Amino acid sequence: MEEAKLYGDGLHDDTQGIQALLDARTALVDLPAPEVCYLISKTLVIHSNQELRLPRLATIRLADGSNCLMLRNEAFDAEPTAADENVAVTGGIWDYNNRGQLPHPWHFPHDGFPDYDGLCICLRHVRGLHLTGMTLKDPMTFAVTLDFVSYFSVEDITFDFNYGHPWAINMDGVHLDGNCHYGSIRDLRGSCYDDLVALNADEGTRGPITNVDIDGIFSEDCHSAVRLLSCSCPVKNVHIRNVYGTYYQYCIGVTKFFDGPSEGYFDGLVFDNIFASKAERKPVYRKDGMMVYPLIWFEEGVTVRNVTVSNVFRVEERVKTPTVCVEKNATVENMLLDNVVQENRLGEPFPLLENNGTIRRLSMTRPRTYGDPLISGDGVIEAGNADLPKDGSRAETRADGKEDPGH
Repeated sequence: MEEAKLYGDGLHDDTQGIQALLDARTALVDLPAPEVCYLISKTLVIHSNQELRLPRLATIRLADGSNCLMLRNEAFDAEPTAADENVAVTGGIWDYNNRGQLPHPWHFPHDGFPDYDGLCICLRHVRGLHLTGMTLKDPMTFAVTLDFVSYFSVEDITFDFNYGHPWAINMDGVHLDGNCHYGSIRDLRGSCYDDLVALNADEGTRGPITNVDIDGIFSEDCHSAVRLLSCSCPVKNVHIRNVYGTYYQYCIGVTKFFDGPSEGYFDGLVFDNIFASKAERKPVYRKDGMMVYPLIWFEEGVTVRNVTVSNVFRVEERVKTPTVCVEKNATVENMLLDNVVQENRLGEPFPLLENNGTIRRLSMTRPRTYGDPLISGDGVIEAGNADLPKDGSRAETRADGKEDPGH
């Protein structure tokens, strides 16, 4: 068998050489450091029980005019019962080179490329997946898409996005479609021009998303940290923690998005250690005239059974909008807000919680707004704390027993 040829000079096509190594079905395909970068023109296909490894700072680049995925798995189009197992990708700068591809396919028709969707890496029907130590650079749409994947981890990921081709829109970081279960997403860095992490149960194969831990998001001037989406398929048992940065749409969104009679259904949501505020919404984001979102947002039409929001610290210098908002026709059965702190430096008050929907039971402990209203809106709170102060300025007691006026 002829040895696979790798060039790594950024000029010659390495697709055939890399794919030959993958098709040998060895457990580890360990690419050496290229002289310049690896250049591919077609989608690479990885197999079960296989790891593709690149040096951490080695670039693999999609050639101009390729208009395709960079990587998928072998069982991508198979039945779920024939899923791949134990797939891993480690290292590398995965450069989709979006300005070298056809313009954004969601906004510009390309009749000659019916399968072109602008995704960089898309993995479907996998049980046991590990992505780590990667930089995802300049996708057209989503950097990583997982669909019908279980027992997975995505960690130590850097997003290096330009302003799109031609616009800075629809550029997710890690995007989960339906039927994803038992996963860990952690240590993500960089700015995305849509959701940095999205769990969208009603997309792709459509199905429930459950048991996902998201830990460590670090981003400035990003669209949003995490979006949860349920319309007819539930999202349950999701822990989002240790989120830092500034976001020009929202930090966390609990959403339905799609029109129709179905209600989005969520349960077992925990959001904690959120150190975030609003970012400037620049014209390049193409959001002018749109709704100004709260920091943590429960969209109209959702039903949430249990949600805990704790240890939120917001110092707001840019946008007047509630820290937490429940929209009209949204129902939250049990909401706990604990140690949610907002410091408003804008001079105009805004509420910690704006409720225009229905909260069956609200427990609010240790809030602090430095004089801004705690609760506003024309919604219904059926039961909850009896001793909530109206303006959030109640003095707290320090560990030494002395009163702390909160200023």
